[in-house]
Amino acid sequence: MSPKINFLLLVSAIAQVFAIGISFKPVQAQSITPANDGTNTQVTTNGNQIDIDGGTRAGANLFHSFEKFGLNQNEIANFLSGSDIQNILGRITGGNPSVINGLIQVTGGNPNLFLVNPSGIFFGPNATLNVPADFTATTATNIGIGENFFNAFGENNYSVLTGSPNGFVFSNLQPGSIVNSGKLTVNSGSNLNLLGGTVASTGELSGGNITVATVPGENLLRITPKGHLLSLEIPASVTSTNLSVASLPELLTGSGTSVNTGDVVANKVTAQNATLSAQKNLTLVESQLQTTGDLNLLAKDTVFVRDSVANPFVAIA
Repeated sequence: MSPKINFLLLVSAIAQVFAIGISFKPVQAQSITPANDGTNTQVTTNGNQIDIDGGTRAGANLFHSFEKFGLNQNEIANFLSGSDIQNILGRITGGNPSVINGLIQVTGGNPNLFLVNPSGIFFGPNATLNVPADFTATTATNIGIGENFFNAFGENNYSVLTGSPNGFVFSNLQPGSIVNSGKLTVNSGSNLNLLGGTVASTGELSGGNITVATVPGENLLRITPKGHLLSLEIPASVTSTNLSVASLPELLTGSGTSVNTGDVVANKVTAQNATLSAQKNLTLVESQLQTTGDLNLLAKDTVFVRDSVANPFVAIA
């Protein structure tokens, strides 16, 4: 089967040229601080590199818990792994968005890396990745592992969390936002996932299979292993929270911005397969989208395309 470009409007059949201005607040990253919750995450600073070790093992999964997780420019968050670890899952429990403007890397093994902060995640213009397998950034409140859930806050029974991650629960009525203005890249054949209540990427996303998706509150999102088939479900009973989350306007400057809860914004995407899936509007601002396989552009409300002579909209599969 030949690669395809799939434009899908699930509610309204509207495609239009429109102008939108998006800019970002100058933000200061936080330090990386382990949470004092018994997970045994250990953080050691060596110059501009912050080594992350310890944690709690469950089968082939390694869990970390942070009070704060942020990087300034030129700083490196180095997750230490082992050859028998398949997944590293790091949660941020302090209630503030993560501001990441440096390098996230994994050394010592080839695991997938999950970064979970229900309060929001901001990747600054200097944010980059050096990970050996999949990378997922999400504002989910719980991650399904087998028949159980890894909670992004509160207590966990780590002994039962031995399977592979298979779903993302957003128990907040208004899930947190993800903003990317950096260059996030994974290897060919690996998956890059940005999953939140609202996702705005004016930076670059590249790699094997890319999924950028917004999820309404009190829903569970499943992604197939290939990384570009999505399904929503009503989640089983999981821990709920009153944890505050950062709305997109808190991460963006207020003027000239027309991005709302449930929207996806994407600028540069280069992948084997890519899915941009918005629960409300999908905004493509002079976007350059290119895949060697399928390109799926999905919105429940409207697909907005901004085009110009200098920067024409491009979608190639």
